[in-house]
Amino acid sequence: MAQAAALAAVALLLHTQPTSGLDASLLYVDEAPDYVRPYVIEHYKNSHAVTIDSQLYRFMVTGPSSGNAFSLLSTNSPSSDSLGVLPHIHQTHYENFFNFKGRFQLWGQKEDREQQARVIGPGDYGSVPRNTTHTFQILDPDTEMVGVIVPGGFEELFYALGTNFSSGIDTPYVPASASNGSSAGPNSTVSSALENFDVYAQLEFTPRRDIINGSAPTEAMWHTGANELGDAGEPYFIANGYGPKYLSSDHSYQIVQPLVTPEQAQDLSYSLSTISISRPISNDTTPTYQLEGASAFEVLEGQLTIKIDDYDDISLIGGDVAFIPANVTFSYWSRVAFTKVLFIGTGSTSLDTQLVRAGELWDYLAFPVM
Repeated sequence: MAQAAALAAVALLLHTQPTSGLDASLLYVDEAPDYVRPYVIEHYKNSHAVTIDSQLYRFMVTGPSSGNAFSLLSTNSPSSDSLGVLPHIHQTHYENFFNFKGRFQLWGQKEDREQQARVIGPGDYGSVPRNTTHTFQILDPDTEMVGVIVPGGFEELFYALGTNFSSGIDTPYVPASASNGSSAGPNSTVSSALENFDVYAQLEFTPRRDIINGSAPTEAMWHTGANELGDAGEPYFIANGYGPKYLSSDHSYQIVQPLVTPEQAQDLSYSLSTISISRPISNDTTPTYQLEGASAFEVLEGQLTIKIDDYDDISLIGGDVAFIPANVTFSYWSRVAFTKVLFIGTGSTSLDTQLVRAGELWDYLAFPVM
């Protein structure tokens, strides 16, 4: 055990030496750029921020900043006694709901099949493929939803509906809105205009309210047993830690929990996973990647160190986002005992897809003991 600890210390030291690359501060932006380039946005920066009722939307990755690969947004809001959005479907966009903090309720139904509902807590995930009726409701007083929408550009809807927001204090949401509650979104008189943004209102949809222990139907596994990724085109839900897991042991331990694989994404060709990262476990050189598709990391826990292209390495903490375009080199590691990120990648050889293919099935959320 002492030898393993010494090896890990040496490996970490190799990643803490000063570098002499391009100034990493040039990577930091306050708003997602309007062209494709690598960049970093800190948590709560008001990137293209808009308010819609009590909800504050920020867009860390946009269509223009990603070459329309995907959009990455956050929704911060107090609790509400009404729906956060009109029930609707998307015909061309695949929407992913991930919970950063708080709780929200998510409904999904495909065609005439049974309606599904879950209470989504921190680290939980809901998949809403194309042509799935869905809506949500914010339950906790400090909730942050993370949305990943493929392809990119869906933020144009929010720009059209919302009110531009800026503030000298990067507050999660506007506290004056806390007593107003979220509305059910635009009414039927404007629903036809929304179709220009790939939003097709489903006014006949009535969200079920018979949720017991966080799920409906009651026989659904929710924080009580394993969850599997759904069939292509079908909505599904993965509770935090209850989905499939894979262990990669190259350079550091990494536990990959896939949420969307190319099988579910189909022609949209993207992947979505959480990746838990240990400190380096060997003194081998950190792997460098140059991927065919765009990538983004959002830190959920711990501290991620990342080196992009010729820039000096930088450290990201909770809620920070790094975007890396296709064919740009990067490497990453954790200087703390446990770091967890949400990773989004496009293409068939995305980072998480590679780690899963090279890894082994793993039953735990903790790293092996050396």
